Amino acid sequence: NVDVPSSRCFLSSERPDLIARYVTHENDYYGRHRDHDTFDGFRQGPSLDPYVCDRYGRWDCIPCRDGEAIELLSRSTFEHLSAADAAIALREAHRALAPGELLRLSVPDHEATLKLFAETREPILIRHLLGPQRDQYGYHMQSYTREGLRRLVEAHGFEFVKDEDFKHTSPSICCAWRRV
Repeated sequence: NVDVPSSRCFLSSERPDLIARYVTHENDYYGRHRDHDTFDGFRQGPSLDPYVCDRYGRWDCIPCRDGEAIELLSRSTFEHLSAADAAIALREAHRALAPGELLRLSVPDHEATLKLFAETREPILIRHLLGPQRDQYGYHMQSYTREGLRRLVEAHGFEFVKDEDFKHTSPSICCAWRRV
């Protein structure tokens, strides 16, 4: 698990208590946000609890050797990159992943979110469009459609594998690609 340094992010070696507290699995990915799996939960605002990662890193410098990674999974982070930074991130993901291994991305589905907002007028959906805005990383810099995300990733040396099911309160695009 890799994250950017922040005042609330600790290395797992420093805070092993947080590992047990926030353990996640693919079918329970948002372990530290269990109270935010409904619109009512999201209305409470972003979690300010401490969290843990194994290493510090960023999309422009994934902390591993060339071809060392066997999978890259990104949930709700890629939309925080500018168009230029997304291209850098995809080049870095291509470098880090071994040939044939998976890149899995989940981003807000802005088309579906706008449609749901038009139907429900649920104000928390605006946060899903723009980001929580709690710090310098809390802004969404890009809006993706399924087709646009697919074209972008494929232009950087990946082949589409599948759409993935992923439980998220707000509409999301979840896909997997294989590094060519």
